[in-house]
Amino acid sequence: MSAEKTLDTVVSALAHQANVPATSIDPDKPLTAVPGIESVKALRAITDIEDAYDVVIPDDFLFETATVGELAAFVASLIPEGSSV
Repeated sequence: MSAEKTLDTVVSALAHQANVPATSIDPDKPLTAVPGIESVKALRAITDIEDAYDVVIPDDFLFETATVGELAAFVASLIPEGSSV
């Protein structure tokens, strides 16, 4: 799975839950900097990402994640190589 595709999915899920355009989300900024995001919306976005890739993101990872891009990189690391997801 390409890191770029994973980042697109993460940004899309966050944008959808925050009800903002994906272009308003900077991958180099923390999740808390996503316009309109709140904890419940962030958790819904994480659930959407988990469902899209059939992975489990540990709850504590959200509190340790520094940026949207780092979340996407972590998700990409959870996807088995050769996966068509």
